[in-house]
Amino acid sequence: MLQVYNEYRRHGGEDVVVHLEAEMLRRQGHQVELLRVSTQELDHAGPLRLAAAGFGAVWSHRGYAAMKRAVASFSPDLVHVHNEFPLLSPSIFWACHRAAVPVVHTIHNYRFACANAVLLRDDRPCKDCLGRFPWPALRHRCYGSSLLRTASVAARNVVHGWLGTYRNKVHAYIALTESSKELLVWAGLPEARVYVKPNFQAVLEKLVAPRLPQLVFAGSMIRAKGLHLLLQAWQKLHPTGHRLLLIGDGPDCASLQHETAGDFSIVWCGAQPREKVLEAVAMSRYAVMASLTYESFPMFVLEALSAGTPLIVPNHGAFPVMVSDGKEGLHFSAGNVASLATTLRAALSIPEHVWMKWSDNARSKYLREYTAETNYAQLLAIYEQAMAFSHARRRSHTSLPSLNPAPLPQTPCAGIPDREEKVQFSHRAAP
Repeated sequence: MLQVYNEYRRHGGEDVVVHLEAEMLRRQGHQVELLRVSTQELDHAGPLRLAAAGFGAVWSHRGYAAMKRAVASFSPDLVHVHNEFPLLSPSIFWACHRAAVPVVHTIHNYRFACANAVLLRDDRPCKDCLGRFPWPALRHRCYGSSLLRTASVAARNVVHGWLGTYRNKVHAYIALTESSKELLVWAGLPEARVYVKPNFQAVLEKLVAPRLPQLVFAGSMIRAKGLHLLLQAWQKLHPTGHRLLLIGDGPDCASLQHETAGDFSIVWCGAQPREKVLEAVAMSRYAVMASLTYESFPMFVLEALSAGTPLIVPNHGAFPVMVSDGKEGLHFSAGNVASLATTLRAALSIPEHVWMKWSDNARSKYLREYTAETNYAQLLAIYEQAMAFSHARRRSHTSLPSLNPAPLPQTPCAGIPDREEKVQFSHRAAP
């Protein structure tokens, strides 16, 4: 398998998923290689480089060439794409098509149908662009409050919808929950080729007991994660004898720290290695998320379940699927500070035997649904479906229906940047 991933400046759950899946496949005897680029290379780019990246998000000659070389070098049985935005672009799907290699694509966010990828506008869930031309995104400048950046993503989605890239060049899609699948199909993906497979988490061998009187949040400190709501609810509550651990970093961190200065029950831990995050989750009585967005499948929730740590989560997106209200934790009304404060108060006042039951339920759900063993069987079945579908298409010499058949873009042969050092591709034999 050849994994493909455009990693972001700030590492998060997607990076963890890519690493865990690769290691799981290698343990099962498969040979796995990685084609990876990093958006960090744009950190100090000038206006011309950024403009080129915007055009490249629609069709990247560099991405096409890198994929072509990787396929020729490795000859994979299958390509598994986790993210191609913005440096690789959907051009990589055409490179795989021309090499007759089956493609599976895990959808970690909603970028192909939403300019900001998270279906959120003005702190409210938004579906205005699903299944239609993205005029609302352009009007509201949904990506980075920039018309040019939003137009780049919108052009990418419109052009490849017109070319039939998403419908014809990917043989299987992975949605992380049924609710995500519904949104993806609504946005235009072929329902018969969208499979549901959650993320997974490696088993924690040792669980901590007793727990410390603390709640923990870990993630990017951006407004979409709702950390400002959590802090407002915490300060309304002022729980005696408890503290709130906040792990992570992000653009909102400094302002939120300033707003809560003097509240010594709030502990700002900064960014931490994943091992430290898991340790903090396993030592805490609750894990908390207050996301405003329809999260696809937050790894932090999965990590809490694996540690037997009950959760307090909003009642939308993937959260109700992962956490049952009153069973593995509690729900609150998404975006509602008063509801979150009430829920926090209820969670901190329950009897110990109820907390123990929730903890046991959380651990049991993880062991039942989210282990590597269960996930491997699901993933392999999807791979087999993709390979069978690809083989059937080649054998029949027919293509799937497209509303707008169009000639393929010309194979890039000139003008490919010489700077290939950022594209990491190395052979790693299976053990």
